[in-house]
Amino acid sequence: MKASFALLCGLVFGAFGLFALAWTVLFVLRGELLNAGVTVGISVFCLGFIAPFPKVVSGSVRPVARCEGSEGTTFRPDRGVDMPLQLSLLGLVTAAAIYTIFAPIKQVSIPVPDSMRYALPLVCGLVVLLGIPMLLRTLSRGCSRYLRLSPDGIEIAEGWGAQVYDWKDVADITDEVPGRQSAVPGSVTFVLADSTTAAITARSITPDGSALRELSRFYWEHPEARVELTDGRAVERLDRMLADI
Repeated sequence: MKASFALLCGLVFGAFGLFALAWTVLFVLRGELLNAGVTVGISVFCLGFIAPFPKVVSGSVRPVARCEGSEGTTFRPDRGVDMPLQLSLLGLVTAAAIYTIFAPIKQVSIPVPDSMRYALPLVCGLVVLLGIPMLLRTLSRGCSRYLRLSPDGIEIAEGWGAQVYDWKDVADITDEVPGRQSAVPGSVTFVLADSTTAAITARSITPDGSALRELSRFYWEHPEARVELTDGRAVERLDRMLADI
């Protein structure tokens, strides 16, 4: 993530989040608790979204890596990145749910432009319909995404489901997608033998995703070393790679 982009987002979302927080205090003092529920949700969404930026931009992201014996080793995002984003999503869904339910019966009195009076509840309803499954999925995983490497293959959990592949199905590991002119920043992309790809956004796991990408490539190229994925040595290897960054 470029520092200039992070700064711009920080200024915009930070200002809006603090503005919503100030209105939350006013609504609470007035006893308008439903209005306060909407604005505090918006504030949590904005501030939670930008909270991980310092870690990501500074390259101080560190994974939650755990050896699970014969199941392999699982690499999850830095909690300092993942948790604020989960809270951000929770805030957005909460604000949208309150507005969807109570705005049509005039229990929420936050002013909106006339042109959005009917569309906004529908948009908020869509946010709720999409956001609740995402929250439940994240809760069941314990994180937003993970990569599991085992002697048998790889498992990528990101988006709506998990994908499992054998090592023999992998033709390359890169940050580029065949057919695209530029690399995908922060990704670990597994190019499969049938020319399809499976990718995970890894910048929340290791800085720029590079260490996790190189670790995955190492075990792809060295089948004899995959036993390390079952005894904790893969975690130690990643720690050494991160120390060299």
